Amino acid sequence: MKLKVLCFSVLVLMFLILGCGRNSDKNAYDEVIATMSMEKAKRFFEKYPQSQYRDRLVSDLINLCKTEETAECYKLIIGAIPKDHPRYKEAVSNSDIFSRNYNYVEKRDSH
Repeated sequence: MKLKVLCFSVLVLMFLILGCGRNSDKNAYDEVIATMSMEKAKRFFEKYPQSQYRDRLVSDLINLCKTEETAECYKLIIGAIPKDHPRYKEAVSNSDIFSRNYNYVEKRDSH
């Protein structure tokens, strides 16, 4: 009987430990999305480099900037997205495109 209780206790403890580890990156992801804090996003990428939510967060940030349509938005996320992420170059490219468009409109409107 004692062996069954001990085994059950060990299994429950393992479940709790493994469950907490998996949820921490999900909780951090949810916190970044709720606040849209680039500082929290940067910390997320540093703390959870292998997280299953890494690509999803990068996509969410890029999609946010697509709706904002400003170079400033892309400049902010470029500082948060890891440089080794496959979509980092896309964000840099979009930032350059919006910067050029803004400069064109600004020059055109000043005449």
